[in-house]
Amino acid sequence: MQEWGENLIPLLPDQYGLQIQSGRLTIEIWSENRSISRRILALQRRSSGILDCTIQRFGGKPGRLSFLDLNRPQTAHRSLTGSRQNFAEHFRTMAARQFPGWTIHCLTAAQDLRRSFSGVYPRAKLTQGSHTVAAIACSNPMEELQFLTFALIWHHALQARAAPADMVSLALFLPEGSGNVTAHRLRWLNRQRLQPAIYLYNQHGAAGQVDPQDLGNLDTRVASQFARGTDFSSAHAPNLISDGPPEHWLESVVRANITKIDAELMPFPVHRQVLTFAAEDRDLIDLLATSLNGRLCVLELKASEDLHLPIQALDYWMRVAWHTQRGELNHLFPTIAVQPLPPKLILLAPAMDFHSTCANILSYFAPEIEVERVGVNSDWRHELRVILRLAGASLPVSQR
Repeated sequence: MQEWGENLIPLLPDQYGLQIQSGRLTIEIWSENRSISRRILALQRRSSGILDCTIQRFGGKPGRLSFLDLNRPQTAHRSLTGSRQNFAEHFRTMAARQFPGWTIHCLTAAQDLRRSFSGVYPRAKLTQGSHTVAAIACSNPMEELQFLTFALIWHHALQARAAPADMVSLALFLPEGSGNVTAHRLRWLNRQRLQPAIYLYNQHGAAGQVDPQDLGNLDTRVASQFARGTDFSSAHAPNLISDGPPEHWLESVVRANITKIDAELMPFPVHRQVLTFAAEDRDLIDLLATSLNGRLCVLELKASEDLHLPIQALDYWMRVAWHTQRGELNHLFPTIAVQPLPPKLILLAPAMDFHSTCANILSYFAPEIEVERVGVNSDWRHELRVILRLAGASLPVSQR
């Protein structure tokens, strides 16, 4: 059984009962920890494995309740949706406690593909006077990697609708044991514009604000083969690959035409996946090159549209920047003096495959990060041509 805003409740033998009193149907469920009594007023909808009902709770409050047969695959989506709604209601309670006296608007976990709102992370708009808070919550530490992308999309949507004098800040709710990845990413975003705050909550729904500096060190290390040293004469020569994942094919084409991407880059060595860290399980290709004056350049390649490209690129960039400051990547480019400067970041994809939110997310990057979007022709497999080059969050002339 699933009640709106609550966890699934199993109907076990000898732990529930149905009875009719004065012509009204009542269901009672009991266990060692709790007991529930609901009056069923009407049947709303019936389908395979699902029975939706209108109910009356104790005190006369109306509600919704569903009976689900979990052995039927048709109920899987309803069970997942119900769990998300349940977490959204817990999020409502947490937000109300952290922002007493504020008005909570439009708290929802509904998916909106047109505006790239996720159904995984419930979001809310909180207001008090001219101050708006874009609040969003993550229910599971395993879902933190994609969390900040959707948080920035939500913040941007509310900021776009706010008055010019209004302030819109960002409130991020994460479960205990997480937050490290988000905290390190926030250090390289425009904090003055976001005014971000991280709240960690426990299994009882009690949340508290934490200092991002207290959430742990940056997880990064130089891959073992690069730490030992590399055969520069052969390991980085262009090697065209025409099978396997398209990103690997695109990588080989970019390697062979690196100076088309940026005329200031040295044609070799060009390194692949220099660093390893916990969030590396992704379908992007990371390349590391250097310019003629010794400034490192991180290239993130994606052969198809990817909503998370900017934030995943930030993950790699900030780690390269960390090692660069410590001189731990100098040995990868033995013929040139590597400068201890923040590396340049290039996002490369077919020109029509940059996601519509890419510019909005890049607009939050700190000014220290020099970003360039390079769009290539759709038939890059035959001949690579650069047909789009945009700095930072700039938009093409056709979209301005």
